[in-house]
Amino acid sequence: MAARFLRACGLVSDSLTAAEIVASRVTDAYQAVTQLRPEFLRRRGAAAIPSFTSPSVVVYLDELPFGTAESLHYIPLERVRLIRYIPAAEADLRWGGSHVAGAILVTTLK
Repeated sequence: MAARFLRACGLVSDSLTAAEIVASRVTDAYQAVTQLRPEFLRRRGAAAIPSFTSPSVVVYLDELPFGTAESLHYIPLERVRLIRYIPAAEADLRWGGSHVAGAILVTTLK
């Protein structure tokens, strides 16, 4: 609820821009997310469903499946235009399947 309020007030964004990433002086997209928007990687969704493994976000690179959050290490920062968190329900509609923890969409410069 607090995160929703902060986001509604514009204090927390569901996106990371190239300018924010460059200003942060990180070395890869994973560091950018963990330092600037760690909430992108926190478990969300079906907390009542017992699980032996925590579902992780699915990463999409230019709308194509790319891997788990760890795959962000392999995306060159100089190509990143935008990193956006997509909530679980929206990710399911957009790409199908089950995105219990949501998705991260990385849009690159073409």
